[in-house]
Amino acid sequence: MTPEMQERTRGARDFASLTEEILAACEPFGPVHSFKLVHNRGTSSVACVIELEAQKQQPALARALGARAVNGAVCLEIPVSRAFESGSHVVGMAPQPPYHDQVAT
Repeated sequence: MTPEMQERTRGARDFASLTEEILAACEPFGPVHSFKLVHNRGTSSVACVIELEAQKQQPALARALGARAVNGAVCLEIPVSRAFESGSHVVGMAPQPPYHDQVAT
């Protein structure tokens, strides 16, 4: 990954902010056809796979990002902090009240 791309993604704390930065970097190369992010907590990294509408632009995108071109897609591994997406599995869920047995009388 290029130093410029490292700087762009360094502050990402969640998938939304990381996606925004990556897609902004892809913009000069045309529309994105497919985009996937996979978080690996064990290595504190996010794997990113990008396919552009204009496949001829993918080698240029790979060079610009410092990524690899694999099977017609641009693949990039992005280091993230250990706090990346921490607690995201409970976002939007209200805490549940404790369960109490109630006996009808």
